[in-house]
Amino acid sequence: MMQPSGQEEDATAILKELKEISNRYSCSRHEHKLVASSDPSRASELTGKENANVERDGQNDPVRQNKFLQQTGENSDLNQYWYSKTTIDTLCNAIRECNLISGGKRIAFLSTPSLFFSLSEEERENCVLFDVRLYPASAFLFYIINSSLVLPFTFKFDTSWNSCGGYHFYDYNDPTNIEDSCFGQFDLVVIDPPFISQSVWELYAVTAKLLLKKDASSVIATTVDENAVLMAALFDCKPVLFRPSIPHLVYQYSVFVNFESSTLAHKNTELK
Repeated sequence: MMQPSGQEEDATAILKELKEISNRYSCSRHEHKLVASSDPSRASELTGKENANVERDGQNDPVRQNKFLQQTGENSDLNQYWYSKTTIDTLCNAIRECNLISGGKRIAFLSTPSLFFSLSEEERENCVLFDVRLYPASAFLFYIINSSLVLPFTFKFDTSWNSCGGYHFYDYNDPTNIEDSCFGQFDLVVIDPPFISQSVWELYAVTAKLLLKKDASSVIATTVDENAVLMAALFDCKPVLFRPSIPHLVYQYSVFVNFESSTLAHKNTELK
């Protein structure tokens, strides 16, 4: 019998980790019913113990009040989910608070497009989004090696963000492949990787440390509670009281920061 390769063992371990966390936080997922409105297309499934989606009601629909959420679909095949409108607003206010306290201006967004595009055009003049966007070219087929998506002839790069000021193509598998002009230029880095594994976070940490100014190292990161020790080791970050709502993600994230934030010092009323 052939022995599994190291890559196969890593992939199996990652999938097991995701399944365990998913089960832990979603045991009541299927107990919830659909919340229906007069328009059936507006029904949304409430998922997770603490991550219940906000009921949508006509013009008060928070998604319709955020241009990014309205125009940009999620992609579960790429583990790509968006924060809720309220969470986006809160995290953006925390970003503003951090810059106000530190006197900084420049912000790097690593795989956090919903936050970047929810800032005003004036605010984005001092920001850069490092991310990659893909769309399906054929069947949705992929597999995972070392926590990385391998896409054999099934996805193409979406270039729709290329014309947006402040957007830089970024592949976390090549964490040092960023423009030299970006090195040591940022006061704050905001990070939300597509995977929660240590190996992926270590790659993002390499990029973050290249981007941050030597005399400033403010970080906002979102991940599961199980990564608290890792966040402390990589960024000296601690969890705050505010926890993000990610309506279609079955397990609950926390926010980790390495600075004092009054904006994040309260519970998220979206979570029940």
